Amino acid sequence: MAYELDVRSPRDTGWINLEEPREVRYWTQTFAVTETRLRSAVCAAGDSTQAVCRYLGIPRVSRQAPALQEADQI
Repeated sequence: MAYELDVRSPRDTGWINLEEPREVRYWTQTFAVTETRLRSAVCAAGDSTQAVCRYLGIPRVSRQAPALQEADQI
């Protein structure tokens, strides 16, 4: 049950809030990057998920949690 809380998506997926540990965990899993890389991307591009995606070279962000994406592929 605790795992489900870790991958729950943020209330607003349009913005990245680095002050919330749960959101940092979510975005590092979603973007498959380290926390340091995520923080650098937000610092360079701003806190908009679209801007961070462009900065990281990620075409788009899926609205599903990473664990759910893996389950869909099985």
